[in-house]
Amino acid sequence: MRTYPHHLTTDLPELPVPRLDESLERYRTSSAALYGPEGEADVNQAIADLMMGHAPALQQTLEEYAATMTEAGSNWLAEQWMERYLTNREPLQLTTNVTYQLNLSTAATGVDRIVELLQRIGSIHILQAKRATPAELDVQGRRMSMDGWAEFNGGIRTPAIDEDLWMRAGTGPTYRTIGLLYQGRMWEVPLTGSAGKLLEASQLRASVEKVLHQTAPAHQNFAAFSSIGSELLSLEAPWAAEENRSMYNRLVNMLFTLTLDPESSDELQTLKRWAFHPGYAWVYKPISYLVALESDLVAAHVEHSVMEAGTLATAVARMQAVDCEALDAQYDAYATKPHELVWHGVENDLVDTEAATQAMYVERVVVRRDENLPFPISFEAGAQLILMIAQLLTYGYIRAQSAVFDMRHFRAGRTEVVRPVTVQAVDFVTALVQGRATEEQFAAALTAHRDWISAANTGKVFDRHLMMLQYIAQELGGADADFFTKHTKARQNFLSTSTLGGADAILRSLLAPADDNGFGVSYAPAQQGIEFIVTWVEGTRQAETFVSKLAPAAELLYNFTEAI
Repeated sequence: MRTYPHHLTTDLPELPVPRLDESLERYRTSSAALYGPEGEADVNQAIADLMMGHAPALQQTLEEYAATMTEAGSNWLAEQWMERYLTNREPLQLTTNVTYQLNLSTAATGVDRIVELLQRIGSIHILQAKRATPAELDVQGRRMSMDGWAEFNGGIRTPAIDEDLWMRAGTGPTYRTIGLLYQGRMWEVPLTGSAGKLLEASQLRASVEKVLHQTAPAHQNFAAFSSIGSELLSLEAPWAAEENRSMYNRLVNMLFTLTLDPESSDELQTLKRWAFHPGYAWVYKPISYLVALESDLVAAHVEHSVMEAGTLATAVARMQAVDCEALDAQYDAYATKPHELVWHGVENDLVDTEAATQAMYVERVVVRRDENLPFPISFEAGAQLILMIAQLLTYGYIRAQSAVFDMRHFRAGRTEVVRPVTVQAVDFVTALVQGRATEEQFAAALTAHRDWISAANTGKVFDRHLMMLQYIAQELGGADADFFTKHTKARQNFLSTSTLGGADAILRSLLAPADDNGFGVSYAPAQQGIEFIVTWVEGTRQAETFVSKLAPAAELLYNFTEAI
């Protein structure tokens, strides 16, 4: 197995396999929102053909597989989910990795600020190394899957031919190290001592000071070549060479890495560098923290095959709560000194990766949000309607939007996909732009959104289900059916969106577009409204126009609600 169910949460409710008729009906109605009458008829025919052909056998096979995986403490999605990530051959920072700005302020400044961050971050990672991470509960008091916490013990994703490998770190908290990346140079730095406790602040401070005193930049940036992607890295893996093998094992076993960035730029441009540019993180480590030396900015660059944003948010909340004055730390005279790690015999051409990085654009837009409304409108529903209105104002039509929904309350749960573009939402948005929207249309759009949320919460939506049916069809037959190969607008991600619904732990995130010529969008409540962080690749059609329409879209929506 590629995945490792956490022993404390193998008894969570099993992830149900959606009924075939439920998924296909929800897919049909989602498609109806995106096609005209002719396209809708084609989708209906493709569904009918699948039902008359391969679908029953595919569903039965999936249900049998689900029963087996449930007994193993996992679910029917976990293995193939991981496979989908590990077979990505493209640069991770330009595809599936996500960078999150953390709400992790410190009382200290300068070097002492770095020490305090190491204490806060390190305390949570050491708990996992001790296998003592407390249970995670959601706002409803439900226990959440602990599978994603394993990566707080370190480990690494290693590029390999066809499919990457996950390498787990050594167990236990004693003499654990981290990596400090500064000026392109990676230093292995001790974090714990012989008792498995965090080292005293004086020892951490000495390590940080030694690294910061090494002002000469690297001859070859230690982390930069991790940005070229597994297709190339797997062919000439430098860690396979004898002179690099021991060093790579050290990288694997690091609890985390932390980049110290001396460059000064505005917040969004710094986050863009950290998210997409080569050299700021070893992008195959599960978590790479990044700290600006000239501001209070702190972020985490996350390899997404193993962890969800919800797990990271809980970890950050626990980091915030660490009492640095009451830490059970130790002084260890035998702890190693900072040691620089250097690759031998590594030469990689980063020209293509750097060009792709330069082609990535990021914009921040804050739009109006009214809270005194005639009836409740969720933050997420309002944001998704604004995105649809902006699409219509820009392109004259609406394409698919996907929203990530937390499913960690299920056994080995990850996320599901909510599809906000419904027939009711399109009807309302179209009428709104034309100046003829009614309260009834608005209420219908909100009801349809709530129905999607309810269905996702109970595991009854279609994206992951259809992904698995298509996966099985590659073995049993049917993968070339029109249902899987044509008329797939309802499964596309023109706008791939993400939010945590608040900014208590994670302030904002940067994610690459999921579809060619599409957008990555994260959104969060802002003091003066809703903040959208929008990313796209150079050449995306009317990208700047779309971004410029977000504010007018919000005005249209809230002018309408104000008039009710």
